[in-house]
Amino acid sequence: MRVCFVSHTASGGGAELALLELLQGLMAEGVECRVLVPKKGPLLAALDHLHIEWKIIGFPLWLVARVRRLWLLGRILRTARTLLFAIPMARSILKWQCDVVCSNTVTIGAGALAARLARCPHVWQLHEFGYRDPNLLFDLGERRTADLMDRLSEIFIANSHAVVKDYARYINPDRMRVIYQAVTLRDKIKSSSSNHATDKPRFTCVIVGALHIAKGQDEAIRALAEVMRRGVDAELLLIGGSGRRFRKMLVQQTGDLNLEQRVKFIGYVENPAPYIRMADVVLVCSRWEAFGRATVEAMLAGKPIIATANSGGTAELINDGETGLLYEAGNHVELADKIQHLYQSPKEGARLGTAARVWAAGRFTQQRYAREVIDVLNEVLAEKNW
Repeated sequence: MRVCFVSHTASGGGAELALLELLQGLMAEGVECRVLVPKKGPLLAALDHLHIEWKIIGFPLWLVARVRRLWLLGRILRTARTLLFAIPMARSILKWQCDVVCSNTVTIGAGALAARLARCPHVWQLHEFGYRDPNLLFDLGERRTADLMDRLSEIFIANSHAVVKDYARYINPDRMRVIYQAVTLRDKIKSSSSNHATDKPRFTCVIVGALHIAKGQDEAIRALAEVMRRGVDAELLLIGGSGRRFRKMLVQQTGDLNLEQRVKFIGYVENPAPYIRMADVVLVCSRWEAFGRATVEAMLAGKPIIATANSGGTAELINDGETGLLYEAGNHVELADKIQHLYQSPKEGARLGTAARVWAAGRFTQQRYAREVIDVLNEVLAEKNW
């Protein structure tokens, strides 16, 4: 089997990390893989390392920031470019003699169109909630986009049941399959990151994720202020690249609460594992989360986790009181209560972390991920005798 994956970027984000995990698993199972990307980025070096052939074709996104969508001419031009670039993409698919095409995210539509032109079955991988972020809108609108996705795809692979529920308003759930991603802890990190190490014995809370309103760093800062008011000697490390406006708001919030020495903006790091390992607790304050790679990384590292119970996929990963603690998103006082509980009960934190590691260790492997995806791809190829 030969599969062409279409990635919306060549960066190192969550969807790209999931793609790399899948590619490694598929190759180990004897599947040949090719990748199309719109521009250069660190993903290409990883593909070269895996000896996977790739090609850059400048196809556009069709899920973009609201401010860009409001420009009608921009929407029209992006749609035209999607149609235009589907042609060279189809040529590459035919040249590579691919059996199936997989779009790695809903933010692009050109891959599905290219697959149709190449008369090749198409599978859509759903890594994100397409309709939750109020700052992002589809150029073609939600309904038209979903209808087009439905027409151009044989099947959909979702990374959580929460994602299936989110898309079920437009796509028949019977056409969606839930396959949890693989997650591998990355042990190496550049020495420069060690410059940000903090002194113990402060109780260290770590939150991993891009600085974005959806990730809830503002809620974590409010909870930190609350536990410090109660006498807890704590600090908060924010690991993730910045959205400038939201970062500015977080810095202002930190100053208003007199937490400048307690909240540390680490920024983007290629590998967050060392920061996870130095944490006393990992916080997942996301207001919506399709899967939760950072949650699984914390589990594999044996760290106790406090996460939102009503944010989507995260709650599928944590059994409250057994493999972590859950709180209601938006309730920073409840979050503070749980932080204080682990601060006062280190044995409880160790128990939760150990249980989480044991539970996660055999569930998020590349082998399991690849085999479940292969089963779906074989199902697609068999259905219509492609």
